[in-house]
Amino acid sequence: MTRPSSDDARTAVSNDAAVEADALARRIVGGAHPVHVGILGAGGSGKSTLLGDLAATLRAHGLHVVDDVEATDLPDATERVAFLVDDAHGLTDDELGRLRALVRDDGPHVVVAFRPWPRSTAMAKLADRLGKRGTVLALHPLTSAQVRRRGAQLLGTEPPTDAAARVLELTRGNPRLVDAAFAAGADHDWAAGPVLPAESLQSMRDELDGLDPELHEYLAALAVGFSTAGAAFATAPRFAAADLRSLAAAARASGLVAPDGSLVPLVQAAVLQGAPPHELWTLRRELVDAVDAAGAQLGDAALELARQDFRDPRVLAALRARGDELLEADPDAAREQYAALIDLGAEQHPIAGRLAQAAWAAGDVAAAERLVDLGLGRDAPDDLARTVAVAAATWARKGMLGRSADACRTLAAVDGSIAPIAAICLAGVGDVAGARATVSDAPDVEYPTSGQVALRLTADGILDALDGSSDLALSSLLQASSLMNESATLGPLPEAPAMLAAQVALNAGELDLADEVLQGAIGASQGGPAFDARLRLMRAFVALRADRPARAREHLESAISATQPLGLRDEVLAHAVRVGLARRTDDLAALLRGWAAAREAIARMPIDLFALPALAELSVAAARLHETRLLESQLTAAGDLLDRAGRPACWSAGLHWAGIEAAILLNDPEAVERHANALTDAAPGGRTAEHLARAGRTWAAAIAGDVVVERVEQAARDLAAAGYPWDASRLAGHAAGRASEHRDTLQLLALARSLHPDEERPDAGAEPDPEANGAQRDDGLLSAREREVARLVLEGKTYAEIGNAIFISPRTAEHHIARIRRRLGVTTRSELLARLRVALEEDPGQ
Repeated sequence: MTRPSSDDARTAVSNDAAVEADALARRIVGGAHPVHVGILGAGGSGKSTLLGDLAATLRAHGLHVVDDVEATDLPDATERVAFLVDDAHGLTDDELGRLRALVRDDGPHVVVAFRPWPRSTAMAKLADRLGKRGTVLALHPLTSAQVRRRGAQLLGTEPPTDAAARVLELTRGNPRLVDAAFAAGADHDWAAGPVLPAESLQSMRDELDGLDPELHEYLAALAVGFSTAGAAFATAPRFAAADLRSLAAAARASGLVAPDGSLVPLVQAAVLQGAPPHELWTLRRELVDAVDAAGAQLGDAALELARQDFRDPRVLAALRARGDELLEADPDAAREQYAALIDLGAEQHPIAGRLAQAAWAAGDVAAAERLVDLGLGRDAPDDLARTVAVAAATWARKGMLGRSADACRTLAAVDGSIAPIAAICLAGVGDVAGARATVSDAPDVEYPTSGQVALRLTADGILDALDGSSDLALSSLLQASSLMNESATLGPLPEAPAMLAAQVALNAGELDLADEVLQGAIGASQGGPAFDARLRLMRAFVALRADRPARAREHLESAISATQPLGLRDEVLAHAVRVGLARRTDDLAALLRGWAAAREAIARMPIDLFALPALAELSVAAARLHETRLLESQLTAAGDLLDRAGRPACWSAGLHWAGIEAAILLNDPEAVERHANALTDAAPGGRTAEHLARAGRTWAAAIAGDVVVERVEQAARDLAAAGYPWDASRLAGHAAGRASEHRDTLQLLALARSLHPDEERPDAGAEPDPEANGAQRDDGLLSAREREVARLVLEGKTYAEIGNAIFISPRTAEHHIARIRRRLGVTTRSELLARLRVALEEDPGQ
């Protein structure tokens, strides 16, 4: 007889099967015993390719290759005979019996390829015998890397990553279909769209037309949305008498259906393009009727039906229900459901709130804002609480927390779910009484979600902080952040719990705790994409306060490199970090650039409790640059806000300390005393306030020349413990420069260095030895410390000012400059300045 023709074209082979085939050929050619192997794989998996390659190799080595089980003209030496039989699943029982009889110790080599279905008794016996006397090699779908390699073979160049990924998605890795997709899509713009042109699927449609009618009908049902895991096949009249088990097995064996029973997307496209429209419409109607009759849900089938433009009220209802189900956990998938609902003709207004929440959770803040306007633009908007919550979040992001509070206040009285959001907003604008009344008067939520509990803990934490109970507040806010992380809730928030926990921790001097809670929130995507940059910016701010400039820059860069644009309050925070970094490194040029870039955002800067840390940092920079007039209105508004809130130490202490620093820079002793008194008054409400007040007075006294070493040391250590290590080392350095005794100067300089752990300058902890010049290389390159000194020289600073800036003595600064002159080979000051500018531009360490 003639060997059954195979539908396996010459295709790629997966999972190192080609390597195993080479090993198989070597075993047959060089082995002393007959080799018995079964090759198992679905249609298109590459069985015929393997057999063809194996046959060519064996013939090249002089073996007699037979592909007909009835062949009689065979050599006497069976070890030189190899039966290579393809598509054994299509042989008759007698043929399979003869083939099985060849699998024996004194027989020829036998390699048989077959599909997992149909599985007759004779085929099962053959497979069992092959497995016992030899081995069965199973072929599997191609992996991503194998798809890329196959694409490179077919196209002559490795395909783009998106094209390879799309081919894998379309074909589920079936090698024959992978080849077909690459051939059809060689000129396809994969970025423009995922669907291959209809003409490229003609060969696939032709193949489908040749299938058994019952199997073709089964595939068409899968194409319109029937699922092997659902109730539709079991209840649809069309399939009442069908052997569904056999149909499913045959479909998987054909390679047109994935192992999980779903139709391969490329095949689905071919089915939908080739089947008569009226037949597809009937199948879709039967699908919906069958699911409805079974009392089940359409689920994902609803989206598939919507993509095929099948309009039915039950499909609309299923899309909305599925979108609601996905809204909290998978907003992108929820948006897809709602978009399909609208595409089928549903009105957008009734689901505007849901669409807005999904857009917010997905990070599309601009779309969320447009949808809020759409939802609130009606006389009686549907889903009001949801829409208002998104509105509050979008307005807060713009720095309009007062508007957020106004929107939420009235609704909170009748809807308990919005009350914590209202309280957070009201507290943020200083309306403590209103915030407290909102949460106490709001109706209880009967079955609160984890996200709602986290919001209530956040509101409680803010109120505790405003009452002066920082420890209790921090506990509530840390719990809220942890719960929000665990719940993975992506609902709209005016502020993330981790942000507030970090601010309270920062104001309590708990810098490590502030960093930890932010790190956890970033890892858990707390608040979704809309909060990613904000959390990173706050982490940069914490690193700035902790005197870790390299980390601060790293977090700043990760925040501003995100794809989402920054809201106004986040822009301000980013500017605060930039100017703070420049100020702490005495980089006047960078400070001027940063301030110039920040001016426009500062002019629009929102003032609420959550913006005060950024305002504090900017106010010191303004004093450094004599630009305090630019912040006069914001500082006045901040004072009024703190007055309304009862001057809570948790938020006022940082601003008062910034006032002391600014007053020292501006040589304003009265302002120093005024802010120190305010800190002393706030001391009972916060353990850091008293430390800050004492440090401020000590610093002002030191600047005036009144240096008491013990008092400076205590103030500096208290200041570092309060969460201001850079300021503490600066205080000690300034006092060192004004100490009357050389011994006191050295003692305070040592203290300054110990409080200034700059991870960017590993040599900062050790005073250079002026006598060690001989050990230095005079190669024209500057060390890290010399580059520091060079920058300060270019800024026109004196030896004393250089010493104050980097915590070395004026004499050591003089030695550094002398060594720099020798390195650069200059004698005059003008030559020195010119060479320094060039050296700092060329030096790779700069």
